[in-house]
Amino acid sequence: MPQWLSDAIQLGIAALITATLLGYLRRRGVARRQSALREGRPTSFEAFLRGNAPPYPRRWRYGWVEVGLGLPTWKPRFSIVRRPIPLPASATVESIRPVSGLVEGILTNPDCAVIVVRAGDVSLELGVVKIDVPTALESLASGTVGAWRIPTRLAAGWQPEREAGLLPGGR
Repeated sequence: MPQWLSDAIQLGIAALITATLLGYLRRRGVARRQSALREGRPTSFEAFLRGNAPPYPRRWRYGWVEVGLGLPTWKPRFSIVRRPIPLPASATVESIRPVSGLVEGILTNPDCAVIVVRAGDVSLELGVVKIDVPTALESLASGTVGAWRIPTRLAAGWQPEREAGLLPGGR
């Protein structure tokens, strides 16, 4: 067997194992967050955040949204000062859209869905990995202090496969 073919087979097997492991870990995290929601325990999920007013970052920043006791907060992941930023206690989810364009895909994650939120004069965008969107919406809607209003057309009908164009009726 030629060396290049042996190398290609090894690389393919390594990629398959890695993809399987990452998929398993992602599904396990979603199951853990769903369990925490059912039991009324605090939970958190990864999210990119940007907003149009202080204290929210104007550019996409990566961090964790923590929901449970008190106000939901977003805590930056890679920062010298990692102070939590409180998210609005009550807000309205206006839309859920796919990542638009190459630049936004590079700054966030191409596998994200962007949750567009309005709270008074403040407009926020949360970039959440598509598999986490239903859990993220449920956790933000069930906050202990206020709650985020999610129109039923968004909460009930949102499917990652449809948004990605994999199901009929997608974009």
